[in-house]
Amino acid sequence: MSIEDYEPVASRLARFWATHPEGRVITKLVTIEGDRVVVQADIYVDREDDRPIATDFAEEIRGSNNVNKTSHVENACTSAIGRALADCDFASSTDWTKRPSREEMQKVQRMSGDVTITEPSNLASEKQLNMIRAVCKSMGRTVPSGIQGWTKREASQYIDSLKSGVAELQKEEPEEAF
Repeated sequence: MSIEDYEPVASRLARFWATHPEGRVITKLVTIEGDRVVVQADIYVDREDDRPIATDFAEEIRGSNNVNKTSHVENACTSAIGRALADCDFASSTDWTKRPSREEMQKVQRMSGDVTITEPSNLASEKQLNMIRAVCKSMGRTVPSGIQGWTKREASQYIDSLKSGVAELQKEEPEEAF
């Protein structure tokens, strides 16, 4: 399964607010020990409710990835919210294999050493994407579809192949013009 098969927490949260505009989401710092943080998220369908409809937790370690170098607490909050929203059926699917959020699956990939992860810090830069578009255009080639999801490494390899004149013509539909 690809990381794109998992829903970002922001999408879950937007659906929650659309369904429960009077709801509330509360995060609490449960543990902070050295570089480790645990955050609890509580989901309420109404601001006046005394009891949440869902509660879940997330753990992050400072410095365990680029995001956590500066924002491990915020990252734990986002993950906890995503988990709690999934607990109250705000995951994109009833398929429980897709219950984790995209952010959680990115963490799994980071922890397992998968270097193809498509987190923002590893995605191709705008400079790389613009170069691919410009070189393809100058060569009369179709810009590959889906380049927005390419990693820096994938973009770099494609640029190298374009420069050497051996990039294959794309069989897929071109990306929209920029």
